[in-house]
Amino acid sequence: MTMVYPATDEIYKTMQEHNLKCGIEARDNSSALHIGITAESTGFEAMYISRSEKNDVALRIFNLVRFPEEKFGEMLKVVNECNNKFRFLKFSIDTDSYSIDAAFDFALESENLGECAYEMLMRSAGIIDQCYPEFMAVLKN
Repeated sequence: MTMVYPATDEIYKTMQEHNLKCGIEARDNSSALHIGITAESTGFEAMYISRSEKNDVALRIFNLVRFPEEKFGEMLKVVNECNNKFRFLKFSIDTDSYSIDAAFDFALESENLGECAYEMLMRSAGIIDQCYPEFMAVLKN
């Protein structure tokens, strides 16, 4: 049975209050909120995923940058440098699709979850603005 978990609903309401367009996807074992963001350096789709009745929320950004397999070593170095600079958002490389993903996991007992989710989205956009040009520089070399 598909359902929308309370955390997803709370985040949705907060994003609406901030005039951000988003949509909810109900799944069998989770619910997700999809939201498109335009940062200074790039646009991306973020997804908040909830998997329980508690404030179990994960922010995920998939396929931020796709790159050819031969750039893996260079891109891994830049991803690690960005991860060392920033403590909230963590970048990783999906070796099946050779793309950079980003993740942030929320504390289970976050108060004001919707506002926390909004703040982390804005912080994530700022971090991506700083790292994205470095990722793109690897592709140009």
